[in-house]
Amino acid sequence: MRVLVVEDDELFRLGLELTLQGFTGIEAVTAVADGEQALDLLRHQAFELILLDLGLPGLGGLETCRRISTDHPRIPVLMVTSQDDPVWCHRLVRAGARGYLHKGMAAADLQLAIQSVLRGASWWDAEATVALRALGEADALAAADRAAASCSPVDGTEPALAGSLALLTPREREVLEAMARGLSNREIAAELCISLGTVRVHGHQIMQKLEVANRTQAVLKLLPRRP
Repeated sequence: MRVLVVEDDELFRLGLELTLQGFTGIEAVTAVADGEQALDLLRHQAFELILLDLGLPGLGGLETCRRISTDHPRIPVLMVTSQDDPVWCHRLVRAGARGYLHKGMAAADLQLAIQSVLRGASWWDAEATVALRALGEADALAAADRAAASCSPVDGTEPALAGSLALLTPREREVLEAMARGLSNREIAAELCISLGTVRVHGHQIMQKLEVANRTQAVLKLLPRRP
């Protein structure tokens, strides 16, 4: 796998390169200092993942993310920054970012985030998840209430809600059912005989497919189906 790092802080950039080179499956790491260089490089080279700083000079990280997502939609963009303002979190989502991590993250968290976005899921660290929840929880609860109020008396399922749940794989549905029963990730792993890391990946895939910011909102998508 080839990774492109876009970061203007030279020391952090070098440290990130060294960390990535130590991960299994990463064949090459290319680093540039701004968005203009990144966009130019993408016209001539292929990458499977992009790590992008928000506070870039010139074009800036947000606009760079937007252009990459438009021109190269198949390449996941993982934001690496110190910004956790909830307004910025939503802007990054709208710009096409698939993940958001703080610069002080542990190497294990970075590796898990990379694995998640490469499998088609999204990854938001704890601070970003709280920020997204602060802006989105009320809307999610209101939507759940509307869905419950409009359920069909025949099968108790609101059509649009059924459609989103239909996107889940059988294993993801099992994980979601376990979440609804209040099980922790560790308890889910033990019950389904899978690793804790796999549970986390399934959790992020569930949240992406159901278009929610956290497990509480995911469970709310399931509850209206219950009698």
